[in-house]
Amino acid sequence: MTSKTAYERFDEHINGTLSKKGYDLSADIVKKYGVYLRPSLYEHLPTYRNRAAALAAEKALALDLRRQRYAVWFN
Repeated sequence: MTSKTAYERFDEHINGTLSKKGYDLSADIVKKYGVYLRPSLYEHLPTYRNRAAALAAEKALALDLRRQRYAVWFN
């Protein structure tokens, strides 16, 4: 869950952005294999009011995408 757009987060993953405290915000799998985003897979989702609802929706979407044979990771 983040306050940034999907495009901003993807850019951070690709470029290996560090946080203000020096933590790596990127994911090695995205650096290695990430090419582009698929907005059609997530743009239909609403904005969630709390973290618990967002995490539950993230898990449900990830599991559904895995059933469709996409490579998906979630927290």
